[in-house]
Order: sequence, then structure tokens, then C-alpha cells
Amino acid sequence: MTPRQIFSATALLLAIPFIGCGGGSSTKGSGSSDGGGTTNMYMAGDTTNASGTYIATQWKNGTATNLTDGTSNADAYAITVDGNANIYVAGDTSNASGTYVATVWKNGAATSLTDGTSNADGNAIAIDSSGNVYVAGYTTSASGKYVATYWKNGTATNLTDGTSDADAYGIAVDSSGNVIVAGDTTSASGKYVATYWKNGTATNLTDGTSDADAYAIAVDSNGNVIVAGDTTNASGTYIATQWKNGTATNLTDGTSNADAYAIAVDSSGSVYVAGDTTDASGTSIATQWKNGTATNLTDGTSYADANAIAVDDSGNAYVGGDTTSASNYSVATYWKNGTPTNLTDGTTDAAVFGMLLSTK
Repeated sequence: MTPRQIFSATALLLAIPFIGCGGGSSTKGSGSSDGGGTTNMYMAGDTTNASGTYIATQWKNGTATNLTDGTSNADAYAITVDGNANIYVAGDTSNASGTYVATVWKNGAATSLTDGTSNADGNAIAIDSSGNVYVAGYTTSASGKYVATYWKNGTATNLTDGTSDADAYGIAVDSSGNVIVAGDTTSASGKYVATYWKNGTATNLTDGTSDADAYAIAVDSNGNVIVAGDTTNASGTYIATQWKNGTATNLTDGTSNADAYAIAVDSSGSVYVAGDTTDASGTSIATQWKNGTATNLTDGTSYADANAIAVDDSGNAYVGGDTTSASNYSVATYWKNGTPTNLTDGTTDAAVFGMLLSTK
């Protein structure tokens, strides 16, 4: 399991198209346009204050709103908008004892999904056509194992039993109301298994002989389930991978580490993936793929991540992530058709983890 942590080599938003999802849905990493009218761009992520505390942050069309005050660490991993233009963000806050609390914000007002007695996180968020709010993430069992969990309107459903580690990174709700969650479980040999659950029933995408993760999920207009994540080869190198209805396609060849963190599907069925590749010097390169063809968003001169992706009705691709400033801080960045725009000034660390396009 390699959950994306801010400013690390690995992160999550699900790019979930608006297929019977009302306001839409988002995973630590993705989103798409709901069509018609002026399109607004929503992003979720982290900034840091002068003392280095993480601040959960959302942006609308580039303008930042802090969701927390910087007195304790907090993260925002996913964002969505309902039909009434209410903005929902999923992530975590931390309490006085330093425990992470799975949290959802509605128009900036926080609701805790867990009580803070053990670590928990909200990694992804979706809204169905009836306005029900779904959050996917993890809780912690009495034995200290991560439990893959999702919440519907604040009520938790455990997807695993806590006997071994598991996590949920992406969530989608299809036009029939099926709840589909992407994440990972752990095999008997201790390897991470890329997994998705449909209405609580698990499907393993890998066999557990080597580590693999499922970070993002989308459902296209034909009901195909498309998952983005990574697998590993015999030498332990991470391979950016996507699955369609359980069948894997490698996006990279395994000569250097690569990961796929976010996915989106446009109205014509083209599949867009965002993630990282690695150059010969080991530098992370922000990368997007369209139908398996890679485009590097950065040149490898400094570290960069692509954590989120969304596509509008005109086929413009937006990617959210981070680049590195001259002073070696992470800069919250998004790219439109490969052209970068910085959201922060690079004097403190920041990153984008979630993205959504909406006419609301």
C-alpha cells in the first residue's frame, strides 16, 4: 500500500464522470465536467503555514479558501459539487492527541466522520443523483490494522474486517445507484492486492504475488468499470496500470518506477490518466496518458507529481498536482492541455490532490 501523502513520491483523486452522479464525484485525484454553461474548476489539496502545519485548502477557479486554521495538520484529498452548487471536500483533520479524523466539509463547514480515538481518513467523495454523499477511506481496527471503509451520509460501512491492512482510495456511484470503491487489500503473503468493491463485494484485480494498488475508479457511459493504479514487476519496479472490467493494461514498461493516481473518461469514451513516471536520475515527472499514450507535463529537472485529472466537454484535459520551486518547496500546480499554472508561490509547500469541473 503506497497511499499518496503530500510531497511524497506517491498520492489520490478519482476522476469520476458525471454518470448519474448528480453533482459528480471525486477521488484523491479526479473529476470531469457535467456539461453545459460556464465551467468552473474546483480543486482540493494542502497548503502549509510558516510553522509547516498542513492546511486543508480548496480552490475555485484558482482562488484559495482555507478549510482549517493551521493550528493542527489537516488534508483535503477530494472535491465535488452537487446540483445546488454546494461544495463538498473529503480529507482529514487531526485532534489534540495527533490522531487523524476522517472529515468532510460542506461549503467550508466541517463534519467529523470518526471520533478521533484511532486514525481515519477520507480519501474520495461522490454524490449520487438523489444528493446522497459518499466518502471512501479507511478506519483503524482495535488491532491497529487499516480497514477499507466508506460512509453514506455519515454512516460507515466497513469493506474489510480488520484482520489485515486495507484502504479505499476512490469511489463512484453509477447510474443504477451501485457504489463502486477502489483500493487495496493484503494477501496472506503480505503483498498489497489491487481491489475494487461493488456494493461491498470485492473483486481482486491482482493475485497478491507482488504489490499492487488501485487508486482511482471511473464508470463510463456503457457501465464499464475503469481503474487506475500500479502493479510491480519481478524486480519490484512500480508499473502505472489501468484496468477495464478487470483486464489490465500497462501504461509503462517497468524499466523505472511509475504510478497512476487519477482517471477520467470523456463523452466519447477516451480514457485519461494522471500520475508519475521517473527519469534515469530518479526524478518524478508529472505525466498524463490519453488512451495509453503518455505526455510528460514536466521535463525532469525538478520533482513533480500529477495527482488529479478532469476533462471538459470540449476535450480539454486538466491535471492537478505539484511542481518544485527554486527554493525546493512544492508548488500547487494545475495544467490545462499541458500548460502549467501555479496556485501558490513556492515559499511553503502545497499540492493539489483533487479536481472537478462543473457548471455549478
